[in-house]
Amino acid sequence: MAIVFLSCGQREGEREIAKQIQQMLRDEFDMECYNADSVQGFDDVMSITEHLSKADYYLFIDFKRERVEPDDLEISVFTHQEFALARAWGITEMAAFQEKGLKSHGMLSYLLVHPIEFTRGQLVELVREEIRRKGWNNNYSRNLVVWKLCPEAKLIKFTDHTGTSVGRVWFMWVRNHRDDRSAFDTVAILYSVTDEATGQEARCQDSSYLKWAGQKGFHKTIFPQDVAAFSAFAVRVEQPGVFLHSAADVPRQPIISEVGRYKLEYRIYSESFPPVSATVALNYTGFLGMELQIQPSATSAELLK
Repeated sequence: MAIVFLSCGQREGEREIAKQIQQMLRDEFDMECYNADSVQGFDDVMSITEHLSKADYYLFIDFKRERVEPDDLEISVFTHQEFALARAWGITEMAAFQEKGLKSHGMLSYLLVHPIEFTRGQLVELVREEIRRKGWNNNYSRNLVVWKLCPEAKLIKFTDHTGTSVGRVWFMWVRNHRDDRSAFDTVAILYSVTDEATGQEARCQDSSYLKWAGQKGFHKTIFPQDVAAFSAFAVRVEQPGVFLHSAADVPRQPIISEVGRYKLEYRIYSESFPPVSATVALNYTGFLGMELQIQPSATSAELLK
């Protein structure tokens, strides 16, 4: 689902319109909309910047404020700071609106940005019309997206610096939705394992990089509108446990030894892209016996997010 970052003031009268826009985006366009309705301290500011870094669309609304004192500003300073960050972080899908009678301040004065003039009574309808005109939709992402998880149909003989094994491998596919930017130096790790029977979560004992399919290395460039797959985990023939194909330069030990249900959290990092996480629900039923080499394993896995 695409994420819209709604940047606007939070004074009385402004908050109410922001909530209407949020609801409209969710109900009519099926897009998630983030709007920070209060800023209390440093942690709140950091949360706002984190949401902005992950946003796919940016919606800027410049409300005009009444001046009570001579030094008062007629704009929201936070809103203009968010606008500057959005530009610096390369968010290109933007829509800007400026209340009637307000002059451009800050970066708006220098950039070739032509905000749509509005009055408060017509703003929600103007935002709706502009989003339709621009073709914003919930399938768009400017980030890396975990696309799917699927096992290789055939058993794979895998050889690396630690030895050789035969087993069934589950691959996780990652898509770069950007048209203009390659995801350089992309790496993936298994961050944590949770035993659903006990609820115990533990950092993965092997947090080294996982191997990308079709190449020897553990770093991958994913070109614009392209996909790539890495080895999420493997179940071996005649050797109990769930294993990783990773860069760890030690003898392979299973990350999971006991039959059961687990949740695996993966994290993907890349230059110039925000981190991506994905969770897999794994039902491990045991290793592949020799008689199962020509039959599917009962072990199954599902991509949750």
